[in-house]
Amino acid sequence: MQNNKNIFIVLIAFLVAQPIIDVLTAGSILLLNLDVTFGVIIRTVYMVLMGIVIVWMAKSDKLSRGYLFYFIGLALLIGVNIALNMQVKDPYYLMQELKFFNKVIYFHVVLLGFIIIYRNLKEANWNIERHTTRYLWLSGFIIGAVFVIAQLTGTSLSNYAHSKTGFKGWFFAGNEIGAIMAIVLPIVALYAIEKTASLKKSHYWIPFIMLSLGMLALGTKVGYAGIVIVLLSIIIGSIIMWVFMKLRTMQVKSNLLISTILLIMLMAVTPLTPVFGNMYAHFDILNLNFGPNDPVIGPNGEIIEEETPAITEEQLQNLVFSSREKYLENFQVDFNSSPITQKLFGMGFAGNYEVPEEGKQLTMIEMDFHDLFFAFGWIGFFYMMAPFFYYVLRFIIRFLANIKTHFNYVYILYGVAFLLGVGIAFTAGHVLTAPAASIYLAAILAMLVVKEDIVKS
Repeated sequence: MQNNKNIFIVLIAFLVAQPIIDVLTAGSILLLNLDVTFGVIIRTVYMVLMGIVIVWMAKSDKLSRGYLFYFIGLALLIGVNIALNMQVKDPYYLMQELKFFNKVIYFHVVLLGFIIIYRNLKEANWNIERHTTRYLWLSGFIIGAVFVIAQLTGTSLSNYAHSKTGFKGWFFAGNEIGAIMAIVLPIVALYAIEKTASLKKSHYWIPFIMLSLGMLALGTKVGYAGIVIVLLSIIIGSIIMWVFMKLRTMQVKSNLLISTILLIMLMAVTPLTPVFGNMYAHFDILNLNFGPNDPVIGPNGEIIEEETPAITEEQLQNLVFSSREKYLENFQVDFNSSPITQKLFGMGFAGNYEVPEEGKQLTMIEMDFHDLFFAFGWIGFFYMMAPFFYYVLRFIIRFLANIKTHFNYVYILYGVAFLLGVGIAFTAGHVLTAPAASIYLAAILAMLVVKEDIVKS
């Protein structure tokens, strides 16, 4: 049992290695120009190890056997997807389709693998919450340190190629690292809160500030909104604990004060942040002008003041989804006109694509739930997402039933981390379909599920 426990701990501690893997991946792409990156190899091996854990535990564990049968069914559905789309799509790029399937099943394999591992570690009296918080904090600290060093040395990679500004440290994929930082930030805040028993311990907030500076440097709406949401959740949660729950401790008071000061500072520096300038650049692209208009002289010499044009629904969607809504419309047209087999089992990677123009690549919508639905169809999508929806619903019911005892910083901030991950997956993508980010969401959900005894032996 001790050997099993050590192996399981290593598989959980793999969370700490994520930012290091991502930096090495950027290096393998930019410096070595490799097609198969370091990150792809390591994460594929990790997914295989998680699969081995499920198969190995299935010999003696009913839950693991259930997961094994689930994956056999998922493999069959993917096989049907490939077989049917080979008959419909012309051309059919098998390697790109397989690469996509490998990426999207990662979350599901890792989620169920984590649940099995956490359950066994909990039975062995290993504090799954405390250690998960520590590993996620270490991961966030490394990311924040990379951004700070990259900025100070002037070696940070640009996050945009055209009119917008932003930097992504030594990471290759700006959208993915932005999603990761937003998911990890609440846990970094939780670690700081647990260590800050008084204002004298406020230095524990430094890693939070470092990671937040990195998120601001990205220049994305996700990064900025993530900081605001985390700080507001701490402030509102602290006020509720102080006023309504009568938890008038120095810890609550100190963290309420610190988070309030940080939010005020964020508001003060907002005009200096890349995301502020990027929003105006986006306004220019959409021909929106929210500044003062030049006066217009009427026929009798009178000054006519023009009204600022109201923003249209289409422009608002573009501001929120950054053109993803246009890709969504195209996929909907393809899906609605597709054969019944594709409606049931999906269109696979990138929909019913044609040969791409020279210099262009096949792309998804980059809204994860929509991408998965169009790729797997009605049957495939709901089968694939069934464990996710089941455990999320069970946890919500359990949390609401015990809200009086569960309303604390742990549940608030783990909940915010999970909701940020799901929200980003729905609006900006690069979470459920990106192994680099999905592992964090899987670990958080699995830990909460096991902590609440939603799965038992």
